[in-house]
Amino acid sequence: MKVTRGEIVAAAREQFREKGYAGASMQDLADRIGLKKASLYMRFSNKEALVPEVLEVLLQETLSQAEAGTSGAPWQITYEKALRAIAGNLAERKRCVGLHLAYGVSDETPAAKEAVRNFFQTLREHLIALLSPVMSSDRAALVASDALARIEGATLLVAVFDDKAAMERAVQASRRDADAAVQKAR
Repeated sequence: MKVTRGEIVAAAREQFREKGYAGASMQDLADRIGLKKASLYMRFSNKEALVPEVLEVLLQETLSQAEAGTSGAPWQITYEKALRAIAGNLAERKRCVGLHLAYGVSDETPAAKEAVRNFFQTLREHLIALLSPVMSSDRAALVASDALARIEGATLLVAVFDDKAAMERAVQASRRDADAAVQKAR
């Protein structure tokens, strides 16, 4: 059976989503995709090597969703669309791959830890870039960081309490914060 690298990464993403970093195993992944464990190790040296690729796929999906159809749109529309793309991917199936990995990796898995950091840093930088034309870069960094924290917190409420409205409240509150920051800058 021929299994592509993309299929392995997609299956690893689901395994990380379901079991977190610590609970995921190369044997379970091999079983899931129908490969022998040795064949899997020929493509990925260990579980940690999967993390950067899993997060890169998730990042590209998120940014593509965020940017789709926003060319020339006012900042408010592009910012809210970006927030919704991030929120959607963080809360997908009540499990956030990025957060599972953020809490599961450590100094003992430096490549995975760096991939998680880069994932969230890129999301933050994307939001800052959308806000910087309408407010100071320092203020944009604070508003973007607060938005990510708020959305990540809402992910917890979705997962633990099945409070899907929490994500909408987080997006709306983040949007209001950005509007207030723009008004203050004027």
